[in-house]
Amino acid sequence: MAGIGEEFFKRTIYSRTRHLTGVSPAKRGTEPFKAYAQSRSVKLGEASIPDGSLWQCLKHRRSRREYKHEPISQKQLALLLWACQGVTSKIPGFLLRTAPSAGALYPIESYLVVNRVEGMEQGVYHWNILEQGLELLKPGDFSHQIEAAALGQDMCRRGAVVFIWSAIFARSTYKYSDRGFRYVFMDAGHICQNLYLACEDLGLGCCGIGAFFDEEVDALLGLDSENEASVYLAAVGKC
Repeated sequence: MAGIGEEFFKRTIYSRTRHLTGVSPAKRGTEPFKAYAQSRSVKLGEASIPDGSLWQCLKHRRSRREYKHEPISQKQLALLLWACQGVTSKIPGFLLRTAPSAGALYPIESYLVVNRVEGMEQGVYHWNILEQGLELLKPGDFSHQIEAAALGQDMCRRGAVVFIWSAIFARSTYKYSDRGFRYVFMDAGHICQNLYLACEDLGLGCCGIGAFFDEEVDALLGLDSENEASVYLAAVGKC
């Protein structure tokens, strides 16, 4: 019998025949900001943003959906992958990375749909953490297929690369049970924010994508949708 975490995941899948409407039980939208009017308040004033690149990237980070029909370089792609899941330290039993993971279990796998990268064949790739290299799974132009799977969002076709993150749930749930499903999505969020900031620093556009037909993306990657399933996408391109 599926646990509540697995049941939640299955009930929130998008498909061509079962598309969630997003209807909320709330009668109206909630207030956009929360305040405790009766409490004492300490006014900190406006933050003075330092000149360092990290602070400027945080300040200017935006979801950018319009891209030039130009390739990015392999060097840029290597930096983006390192930002997402680069190995930063080795300790017994663990390869620590640029993004945090609950229990250092790292349930997230990275795949790429490469549309336009200098010196690289178009196709679907998998990022091999141990080798720090890209494995070509399917050669060919999959830009229209990933666009269709992402509910027709054309940034997937126009972008130079589409990052796809999948989860191998058992890496987390064997230790954390149903709570592990929460940690999977936290991990994916950490990784995508790293990608956003790296793109900002490199002058590239990035946009995270949560709306996609799960089974179509899984089929593109060759995943079984049970033990491993796609959980998050992001398009990247030159602006």
